[in-house]
Amino acid sequence: MTSVSITEYETRLYWQGERGAVLTSDRAPSVPIGLPLSAPDGALDGRWDPEALLVGAVEGRTLHAFLDGAREAGVGVLFYQSSAMARLVSGGTARTAQLTDLIIRPHVAVGSAREAEQARALFAELPERCFPGSMLHLTPRIEPVVEVWAARQRDSAPLETEPFAPSPAG
Repeated sequence: MTSVSITEYETRLYWQGERGAVLTSDRAPSVPIGLPLSAPDGALDGRWDPEALLVGAVEGRTLHAFLDGAREAGVGVLFYQSSAMARLVSGGTARTAQLTDLIIRPHVAVGSAREAEQARALFAELPERCFPGSMLHLTPRIEPVVEVWAARQRDSAPLETEPFAPSPAG
């Protein structure tokens, strides 16, 4: 019998005008979000752009997948540090921007030559088992709620063309 585990992640994004927003979650501190990497002016006031968050998510997932594999294989990890880089290409014949390269560069220390070989083998397996290779084939489903906020009197009845308008009492 196959066992399946399902974990849900939920975030909320609050727009702050222009290209600024705050990303929140019940499980972590809020993160200020800024301009995308392809924006002409790079001044972000310390905000993370969505593309950098994606690269960071892949880098963090790589760490977790490696540590899980190392624990299962009995590899003692003494040190782990990494850097990650992605290239976003826009323009040309492509209608949308695309990540063409996503490179994670982990630097790991272990206690023996045997563990070093096991660590190399774990890293060789990660691209096929690990986010994003296993996850970014997913096209997001977008389920919008779009409202019209018009200036009208509070006590006026909702128009018949507004099926989700609040009741007059609320």
